[in-house]
Amino acid sequence: MLAATVLSFIACNEDREPIDTMYSGFMTGYTNSDGYLYLLKDDFGRQFQVVSGDEGKHKPDTLYRLVTSLAVNDNGKANLLQAVQALSYVAPQDTIIHDSLKVRDPLMVNTYYIGGGYLNLTLAIKVKTEGTRHSLLYTYSNAAGKPLFRIYHNAYGDEPVYTKNAFVSIPLNKYSLSKNDTVLISYMSYDQDCLLKLIYK
Repeated sequence: MLAATVLSFIACNEDREPIDTMYSGFMTGYTNSDGYLYLLKDDFGRQFQVVSGDEGKHKPDTLYRLVTSLAVNDNGKANLLQAVQALSYVAPQDTIIHDSLKVRDPLMVNTYYIGGGYLNLTLAIKVKTEGTRHSLLYTYSNAAGKPLFRIYHNAYGDEPVYTKNAFVSIPLNKYSLSKNDTVLISYMSYDQDCLLKLIYK
């Protein structure tokens, strides 16, 4: 499954200014002591030094999982065009989460893949108006030796009118996965209970 897109443009006239290469997808961002993103790493091992475009509204010296769009020049310097923070934390055991928080309002999983040590999902959630309150939660459990991640969604009674995206990036480093292990994802779609299976490679 395609995890990131790369678009390259080459000018026909050598006298023209070089056109930047565009990258987008899930990345890990690192902030400096002032709270600005200074480095981005994608899930294929590429690194980009951020020199412009970030507003610096982050915690200092912190790692973030982001879905980004950036323009990279010939010197490898990146102009950050857009960055949306993904929901990312070490999944708690499903059994320790109170049942009142395990709401299974429907959602859609548009894309999912394992890369960079993370299970990355792009979700589609139907909302009524901009700024409507929704919440997402994911948990972990062991299903016959396979890691099972349950995605919970609480729409708080909101009506499904139009679709907005949400991003989830689950760290996998604590599960000691080996090649060809199966990873499971459980969620409720708009018409059925769904179970997705991925092979760890």
